[in-house]
This record gives sequence, C-alpha cells and structure tokens, in this order.
Amino acid sequence: MKIEGWEKISGYTYKGYSIVNPIHNANEDTYYATILNLNQSHKPKWDMILKTTNGSDIITFRIEDSLTKHLLATSGLTKENIHTLQKFRVEYELLIDDILETAILSKVVKNVNGGTTGIINQVQNAGTPVTYSIAPQSSNVGLPKSGSLSHQSIQSQLIQQLKELQEQMDKINSK
Repeated sequence: MKIEGWEKISGYTYKGYSIVNPIHNANEDTYYATILNLNQSHKPKWDMILKTTNGSDIITFRIEDSLTKHLLATSGLTKENIHTLQKFRVEYELLIDDILETAILSKVVKNVNGGTTGIINQVQNAGTPVTYSIAPQSSNVGLPKSGSLSHQSIQSQLIQQLKELQEQMDKINSK
C-alpha cells in the first residue's frame, strides 16, 4: 500500500484536531501521524496509525491516546477509501466525529449515573427525611393524618424515573 502525498496531510485540521508529523515505515505498509487537540491549552496528543493486514486490501485506521494507548476509534478501509488525500480526509473527519460523539454520550451517562457525582447518587444521598403533608393538620377535613408523603418515597420515585430514563438512553445508544 502506498499513499501518494502522505506528507501533505500535515496541517489538516477538523474541529480543532490537527494532523502533524506524518511518516511511514520503510515498507510503506504502516503510516503514522500525530493529532494535536488545539482546543485545549496543553495540546494533548493522539496517535493515528494506518496499517495493511499482511498484503491484503484491508487497511486498519486507528486513533489512540498517546499516553494511555487507549483506542479511541478504529475503522476498516480499503485502498479505494484513501486513494486520494480528499478521500482520506473524509475518513479522518468521520473518525473524529465518532470520538467526539462517544465522548459526549459518555459524559451524559456519567452525569446521570456517575458514581458520587451522578444525578442518581445525588438524589439518593440528599439530606434527611422530611414529611410533607397533603392537608393542613389542624383542620378537620376528614383526611387521615397518615396522608403524608415522605422525602424517602419522593426520592425513590425520582430514582426509579432516572433509572427508566437511563434504560431508554441505553436503548437509543445501542441502535
């Protein structure tokens, strides 16, 4: 696999993610580049790798975190998908969009169900029980004094509703 003009991708920027230092190995079956996140002041780096699989037409396109080597996105391509630099750029933009979409969904799930800071945990740990009365206790309207709602029951209803919303979000995300 030979990608004509690979060196020319330096400077491609999409949504603040810029490709720099494009190189390849001597056999030209593996291509590398660094992606800088220009949206943050400390410019975190990602590694971009395109590699053929034992002489086949399948090319693995990967983006991973430079520090943790955590895979952020991957795609299987053919040489036709990256025949021109314009086609490569389209594939690059699709992977960046996948990474950003995954990060947004992850943040939503973390905010709803995220350990000690998630909405569900905040509702579960909110204060001491308080009794709310449906009717004034001093009047003799005929309502029983046991007709009060506790903070605990409201809390459990909210938790159940949040769990149902989380399940609905999971179903939507799995499609």
